[in-house]
Amino acid sequence: MNNNSTVFEEHYDTRSIDALKIELALDPVEGSQLVAGSPCTAVQSLGEIFGVEFGLWEMSEGAMTDIEAEELFIVLAGQATVTVHAANGFEAEVFSLVPGSICHLREGMHTTWVVDQPLRKVYMAK
Repeated sequence: MNNNSTVFEEHYDTRSIDALKIELALDPVEGSQLVAGSPCTAVQSLGEIFGVEFGLWEMSEGAMTDIEAEELFIVLAGQATVTVHAANGFEAEVFSLVPGSICHLREGMHTTWVVDQPLRKVYMAK
């Protein structure tokens, strides 16, 4: 993982970054999370505000499953479909993500991510 976690803290005069230019080190999705293709993911924490972590997350083309944390995110680039499975009291739902999509995932949701174009999002998570 690229160590940009102190972008804002290290440079006290930094108020703005280009989230699409920060390089992220992608790692292959393996094990039970892998569904199809050869997807890779990367996460880069950028700091904390109001007691909530914020950062960048990216996934290459392919499909994977996940169990979500409480998270709000905005898609910066790419295209994907997310399926929320009927589990842990959540109803099944399918939605598409494109640049500009804003999404709230709840802690404990079981999801499947199918990425058609590399997806990058800025997230806030507990």
